[in-house]
Amino acid sequence: MTGVRIDDALADWGNLAKENWQSLLLGNGFSINVWSGFNYDSLLQVARQDDLEHQLNEESVTLFDHVGSSNFEDVLRILFHARMVDEQLGRPQGDEIEAIYQNTKRALADAVNYSHVAYGQFNAAAINEQLGGYDDVFTTNYDLIPYWSIMHEGVDRFRDFFWGADGVFELCNTEVFPRRTKIHYLHGAIHLVELPDGRTKKLATNQNGNLLELFDLNARDQFPLFISEGHWQQKLSRICKNDYLRFCFSNLSGLEGNAVIIGHSLHRDYDQHIIDAISQSSVDRLAIGVWPHQRAEVILDFKARIIEQLHQKSLDFFDSESHPLGSEVLRVEK
Repeated sequence: MTGVRIDDALADWGNLAKENWQSLLLGNGFSINVWSGFNYDSLLQVARQDDLEHQLNEESVTLFDHVGSSNFEDVLRILFHARMVDEQLGRPQGDEIEAIYQNTKRALADAVNYSHVAYGQFNAAAINEQLGGYDDVFTTNYDLIPYWSIMHEGVDRFRDFFWGADGVFELCNTEVFPRRTKIHYLHGAIHLVELPDGRTKKLATNQNGNLLELFDLNARDQFPLFISEGHWQQKLSRICKNDYLRFCFSNLSGLEGNAVIIGHSLHRDYDQHIIDAISQSSVDRLAIGVWPHQRAEVILDFKARIIEQLHQKSLDFFDSESHPLGSEVLRVEK
């Protein structure tokens, strides 16, 4: 790596934009910049709020604690299998299991709907234009901002790999024609579900601002596919168990050329798998957006850590707000 001084100075994106940047990685900071409602520590905590119509009850919370996970997918899957065993045994506890299952799924739906920006409330056209300028877009966010943005216009310019029968991902059918932007949901998304046979399916979302319809409470044979939180090793373990997530992660590891990162802390505890994938890739140059409203020592520590971990790459650190995807112009007032 050359040309990087460890100080708190951040470049202006305008001085980097003229370079050829093929790939983009978006983190949660991108979504929070658009909608501050995403700035919560845990979706599980949102689901426990008293002002939700259907918050998690005591039995459901106890199960999360017992499982030792804050991911809804883990708990819903355990309840699904518990119900199967219960049916085999003649349903001695069927009503109790069903009640916890329904409460957990309803609380998840309400928590997502409560915290998510509404369709049509943000500048999807501006985001669409920016995303379309890259060959590959990767996001670790599970919200619908990227999806709604690419659906806004010029849909044929984007490919998300869900063109199989009934919107199912097919590992044997992933070829993309040139001049198309490929979208990868590295940690899943709230419009993706996993079927009992392990296949991943994309659900068609409505456009009325209500996300509850995404969570079909009567569809017992599908599970939300999004990794909302957890240690990086837990995230990587989940990625390895799903062919779609594994495919996306493999594509990240196989990147070449130059890449831009926006809204990502690349935290050692939560994102080390992402750092490792980038390190293993053939990416030559990285432009990493840094939120400028941090103390100088925080910026210095971040830059020093990234330089240490990605020392084999050419690195540029820029003011994230100087990039169109990090601009305050995208911000929606609550």
